[in-house]
Amino acid sequence: MPKFLQSILGAREPLFSNGLAQLEKATGSCGVDTRLIADIIEKAHAIMRKLGLDTHDTTGTELYYALISAIKNDGAELLFADADYVLLTVDNKVISFNLIDIIENSHHELSYAKQIVSHGRRSLRGELVGRYIEHKRTDEVTTREIASLIGLLPESDAWYNDVKYKQKQTKKLSKESV
Repeated sequence: MPKFLQSILGAREPLFSNGLAQLEKATGSCGVDTRLIADIIEKAHAIMRKLGLDTHDTTGTELYYALISAIKNDGAELLFADADYVLLTVDNKVISFNLIDIIENSHHELSYAKQIVSHGRRSLRGELVGRYIEHKRTDEVTTREIASLIGLLPESDAWYNDVKYKQKQTKKLSKESV
C-alpha cells in the first residue's frame, strides 16, 4: 500500500514506507492508509464516470484534458469539491483532481507533460497526517514527529494545515451544537 501513496506523493524510499509502517503500527494496523487509497480511487473513478470516461482504458492524456475541459463548464466546483487530495497515476504520470491544480493547468495552458500537481499533493499529505492524528489509538505529537521525518509535514505546508485544522474544528463544533 505505501507504493501507491509514495508514487503519487513523490516521496523518498525507504524512509516513506518505514514511516508509514510506524504510523500504521501505532493504529494497531487499522488500515488507515488502505482506506485513504480506497477513497482516492473511488472519488477519482466517480469523477471520471461523470466526465464520461471509462475507468479501465482512459489514457493519462485523455483524463488530463477531460479535467481541463470540465473546469470550463459551470458546476465544475461541485464536481471537484471533495477531490482536494485525489491524485491518480495513469500511464506512469500523476494527475491531480484538485480544483486549484486543474484551474492553474488550464489557465496557464500547461501541456500534459508539464502539468502541476503541487496543490493536490499538499492536500493529500494533510489528509494522510490528519487521518492518523484523528485515529483513537495514535498520539498526536508522535504522529507529527513521524510525519515530519518522512516529509509529510514540510514547513511550506504549515499555513495550509492550520487552515484545514481550523475548518475541521469549526465543522465539529457546528455538528455538536445541532
